[in-house]
Amino acid sequence: MRIIAGVLVVAMSAGMAGAQGFELLGGAKLEYKHKEEGGRSNAYLSGYIEGEAMGLYLGIWGQVASSDLLDEVDLYVGYRNETAGGLSYDIGYTRYYYPNDGGECCGEYTLALGMPLGPVEGKLDLAHDPQSDLNNIYLGGAWAATSAFEVSGQFGVYQVEGFDSEREWDLGATYALSDTTAVDFRYYDGSEYADSHFGLAVTWDASLLGR
Repeated sequence: MRIIAGVLVVAMSAGMAGAQGFELLGGAKLEYKHKEEGGRSNAYLSGYIEGEAMGLYLGIWGQVASSDLLDEVDLYVGYRNETAGGLSYDIGYTRYYYPNDGGECCGEYTLALGMPLGPVEGKLDLAHDPQSDLNNIYLGGAWAATSAFEVSGQFGVYQVEGFDSEREWDLGATYALSDTTAVDFRYYDGSEYADSHFGLAVTWDASLLGR
């Protein structure tokens, strides 16, 4: 089982905004992925709602796609904080559901770490599926060229039950249109991919309620 990127992005992008009180966060993402060499492309619409208080958070993330086998619902819970030295950490658990492809799948314990490394924000993401005894590790980095433009990428190795480990990576750029809306263009490839592909996404993330 791979780390679900959408959930990790939610966990890391929410930051520490709600650490001193309750905050309700929400967001949506519309993405189109185009395969480089033949095959069909797919469109995805995802969204999440998350409540956070004093670093503890609970949320739901869902996705519908042009291929209904890619429809997904994730329930997640965890705790995030940051040390005085600038190390951010996020410890959580996610349960995965695929309503059109077998129903309830499995669950993963996750750990995400982030640290400024000069001009680059480095990150390390780990996940463990105790039911199938599968592990994943992802290394990534992001460089903010301006306050609105960022270049980022990651490389990961994930285990597949009954098969050898697989590798995947992506590289892309994000441009913030406002405090809540951004456009992302990204290239994806991996050992398990039939074709490499490009993705174009529009994202929206906002605080819905805070006190």
